[in-house]
Amino acid sequence: MDNGYGTVYCVQKQDFELSNIHSYFETNEPFDSVESLVIYLEDKLENDESDFLNDIMCDLDESNESEHFYSTSNPNGCGNNVDVLIVSYQGNVIFEN
Repeated sequence: MDNGYGTVYCVQKQDFELSNIHSYFETNEPFDSVESLVIYLEDKLENDESDFLNDIMCDLDESNESEHFYSTSNPNGCGNNVDVLIVSYQGNVIFEN
């Protein structure tokens, strides 16, 4: 969450099993390894498909945090996107954009 004054907060963390994360990214085939997930995300970036990443980064689950995010972010719609997508595996960051 960007508070409009240059401070960014993490408002949601989601845990996935590797066998189910493909549904979050709206792909048909499950990832067979953590490396295949990273390759998929890096490929999206290299092919300049940043709209894909922006769409999933803004897809917060309904929660008190998401309600707070929408109520405190700029009401005119500016700054309501999550700025960074971080994927971690066993405590290590494996992808960040």
